[in-house]
Amino acid sequence: MVFAELLHDQAERIFGGKIKAAVWLSQARAAFDGLTALEYVRDEPTYLHAKETLDRIEHGFAA
Repeated sequence: MVFAELLHDQAERIFGGKIKAAVWLSQARAAFDGLTALEYVRDEPTYLHAKETLDRIEHGFAA
């Protein structure tokens, strides 16, 4: 679960707290094939895709 932990840490930093990060991580998203971010992240390629999605949010682009 290293990838999930990395994504969780990034989400907390971007959203400014555990609660907002948990909400984002636990909602199903089309970008993740209808899965939650935590369900989707299972290997390096899926982690990188989810990380890029958070990077876009951080920089003000729609995800």
